[in-house]
Amino acid sequence: MMIQDIAPKHLDNHYDPAARPASGDAALHFLGKQLLCRTENGVLRFPTVAELGEGDYTYLFRIDGTAFFLRRDASELTAPGYAYQSIMLFRTARPQENAFAAVTAFHLASWYAEARFCGKCGAETVHDTAERMMKCPKCGHMIFPKIMPSVIVAVTEGDKLLLTKYANRPDTNRFALVAGFTEIGETAEETVAREVMEEVGLRVKNIRYYKSQPWGISAGGLLLGYWCEVDGTDEIHLDRMELAEGAWVSRDELRRVYEDRGVSLTNEMVMEFIRGNNEADC
Repeated sequence: MMIQDIAPKHLDNHYDPAARPASGDAALHFLGKQLLCRTENGVLRFPTVAELGEGDYTYLFRIDGTAFFLRRDASELTAPGYAYQSIMLFRTARPQENAFAAVTAFHLASWYAEARFCGKCGAETVHDTAERMMKCPKCGHMIFPKIMPSVIVAVTEGDKLLLTKYANRPDTNRFALVAGFTEIGETAEETVAREVMEEVGLRVKNIRYYKSQPWGISAGGLLLGYWCEVDGTDEIHLDRMELAEGAWVSRDELRRVYEDRGVSLTNEMVMEFIRGNNEADC
């Protein structure tokens, strides 16, 4: 399951201007990419509003009956039993709805931090009273949460899948699919062709949409998954600024060595290829 697959629970992301923090509501506080939380018997837990005490709280969303609020202090906070941990814990944290809450809250926390001042006149912004939007009281400029579309690309040639590994990311040693952000004036399909050519020097054909995933860890990402086939030579020419490795890996080899890590669109697409379903069999 991908991180957003929390059914039967449901994320209600509508902004509620009347929401006020109650003592038992979840309170999330970030310092950079560190989240104040704890893991108890393998379960990710957040402090409550009562545990963090009075402060500047902004309503985020609800998951079923639980309301989540962002504590917007810039300095470090303390709460008995809680400590700051890397937001990357979402990959293995349980229950999954808490992991999803953490990265979705991080998305909004990053946006609120970036939207403190107007990009047109420089005045300090205020929160709108009706919707999730920061506005400038001086010039009227409106700032909405940032969404940045990007593609995840499974490039295949028969029973082989192209896997890559990022360069210059010491904290990342996982193999991944080709990926990249959509640029201005570009369709998602054009992004697929461009990113594959730029990163591994391959032309592709039969580009087909698979599914999407919100990816709050990139502070606004919306991932769009695509399948495609190599068009012509399969000789890889790596962009060494972006990638450290790139290789064709057979389905049989992946069945032996690939570990299902869950939560991400990349992982699901690799697992679909391993299973040999019709979406992956180009």
